[in-house]
Amino acid sequence: SAFSYSCTKQSPFPRLEVPLRSISSSPLLSAYNIYPRTRIEAIDRQLLVEYLAQTRIPTIARLPTSMANPQEVDPPDWRGPDDPDCPYNWPLWKRIYSTSIPAFLCVNVSFASSVYTSGANDVSEKFGVSHTASLLGLSLFLWALGLGAIIAAPVSEYYGRRIVYLSTVPVFGLFILGSGLAQNFTTLIVCRFFAGFFGSAVVSVGGGTNADLWPPALAGFVYPFYFVSPFLGPAFGPVIGGFLAEKKDFRWLEWVVLFMVAFNYIYALPQFETYKKTILQKRIRAETQSNAPQAHSPKVALPSSAIIQRIVLKPFKMLFVESIVLFMTIYMAFNFAVFYSFFAAFPYVFGGHYGFTPGQQGLTFISIALGCVIGFLAVVYIDRKTYPALEAKYGVGAVPPEYRLYGAMVGCALNPASLFWFGWTADKGVYWLSPVIASVPFAVGNIMVYSSGALYIMNSYGSLHGASALSANSLLRYAGGGAFPLFTVQMFSSMGIGWASSLLGFVSVVLVPVPWVLYKYGSRIRAHSQYITIKEPASGNQTSLEEMTSEVTES
Repeated sequence: SAFSYSCTKQSPFPRLEVPLRSISSSPLLSAYNIYPRTRIEAIDRQLLVEYLAQTRIPTIARLPTSMANPQEVDPPDWRGPDDPDCPYNWPLWKRIYSTSIPAFLCVNVSFASSVYTSGANDVSEKFGVSHTASLLGLSLFLWALGLGAIIAAPVSEYYGRRIVYLSTVPVFGLFILGSGLAQNFTTLIVCRFFAGFFGSAVVSVGGGTNADLWPPALAGFVYPFYFVSPFLGPAFGPVIGGFLAEKKDFRWLEWVVLFMVAFNYIYALPQFETYKKTILQKRIRAETQSNAPQAHSPKVALPSSAIIQRIVLKPFKMLFVESIVLFMTIYMAFNFAVFYSFFAAFPYVFGGHYGFTPGQQGLTFISIALGCVIGFLAVVYIDRKTYPALEAKYGVGAVPPEYRLYGAMVGCALNPASLFWFGWTADKGVYWLSPVIASVPFAVGNIMVYSSGALYIMNSYGSLHGASALSANSLLRYAGGGAFPLFTVQMFSSMGIGWASSLLGFVSVVLVPVPWVLYKYGSRIRAHSQYITIKEPASGNQTSLEEMTSEVTES
C-alpha cells in the first residue's frame, strides 16, 4: 500500500520502539500521512491518553477505528468557539449561578471546621478530655478535608463535577448530624472526621469548576470569589459560635452547620454539569440514541489499576514530581497552618491575657474576615490593572502563567510583618486593639498568596490536570492546618507570645522568595513538566499525538 510503512521507513513516532510490521496497516498512521496534522491533533487528548495508558505499546494499531479516519469521524470536541454547550458560552446568569455553588458550599464546609472551636471547652467538660484533646475535632476534620481532596478532585475529572457535589454534600450533612447527636468523645471525633472527608469535595473541586466556566482572561477577576471562601468561612465560625457557645452547648454549633447544609443543598440541586469531557459524552450518547448522523468515539473502559492510578496516585505524584506544585504548596500550606493556629492562639491570647469572654474572643476574628475581603479586592484590582495589557501584548489565552503571581509577590511581605506585630504587642500587653489590627495584614497577605498561587497552578496545568494539582495542594494545606492548633497553645505558653509568633514570622520570611523565584524561573520549570498542558485553544484541551503518546510512555 502506498500508505503502509516498511521496516526501513522512519516512523513519525520515534519514541515508540516497536516492530513496524504490526502497525503497517494502521488506519491512524495512514490518516497521519494523508490528512493535515491538525485533524489528527484534534483527537480528544483525555480519551487518547487513557486509551494508551490502558493498552500501552504497541497501541497505535489498536486504536478504535472510529478515532482513526478524520473523514468519517468528528472527534469529541466543541463545535467551534460558539458551541452553546461550552460553559464559556453559557448565559451570564447561568455561569454566575454555577460559580456560586462551590463558593457557598465551601463557606459552609470551612465554617464547620472553625465553629467547633467555640465549643471546645464544653466538649472538654462534657466528655472529660483535655482541651488539647478536644481540638482533635478540628484537626481530624481538617486532615480529612485534605485526604478527601486527593480522591474527590480526580474523580470529578473522571465522572464530572455535578455528581461529586450532589453525592457528597448530603453525606457530609449526615455526619454533621452524627456529631451533634454524639454521646461520647470517640463518636464525636469519628463523625467529625468523616464529615470533613465528604465535605472535602466542594473544597477541592471548586477550582476545577471555575476553570470550566471562565476563560483565562476573566480568571483573575472571578476565581478570587471562590478562593476567598475557605478563609471567610473559618473567620466567621468563631464570630457566630462564640456567642452561641455562651448560651448553648456544643451541639448547637453542629445544628447551625446542618441548617446551612440543607439550604445550600437545595440551592445546588438545579446545577448544571460544567466539565467538558462529561458534557461531550452526554451529548454523544444523546445523539447516538436519537440516531443522529454524527459519528462518535466509543467510551474506552479502563482497567481498575489505571483508574486507581488516575484517581488516587496522580495528585501524590504531582506533589512530588512537579516543582511548581511542590513549592507553591509548601508556601501556601505554611500560611494556611498559621491561619488555623489562630483558632487556638486567639482564645489563649485574648481570653487568657486580655480577659475576653468567648463571645468577645469570637469578635476578634472579624479582623481576619476584614483582611480576607481586602486581600480579595487587592487580587482583583491587580489583575484588572495588569492582565488586559498583558493579553494585548501576548494574545488572548497566551499570557504566561507567571504573571498570575503578581498578587503573591505583593502580599508575601505582609505575613511575617503581621506575625511580628501581633506577637510583640500582645506579649507586652499593648491595648487589645493593636494585636487585633495586626492580624488584618496577615489575612490580606494570606489571601493574596493563596489566590495568586492557585491561579498560577490552574493556569499552568489547565482544566485537564488543574483539579488534581489543587487537590495535592489541599492535602498538604489541611495537614498543616490540622496539626498546628494541637501544639499552638503549648508553644505560646512555653516560648511566650512574642517569641512563638516570631518563630512563625521567621519561617514566613524564609518562604517570601518563593513567588519571586517562580516568577523568574517558572517558564524553565514548566518546560520540564510531565503534566503541563500545551497552550489550549478556546475549544478545549488539545496537543500533538506524539506528545500525548510520550506522556503515557513516561508515566
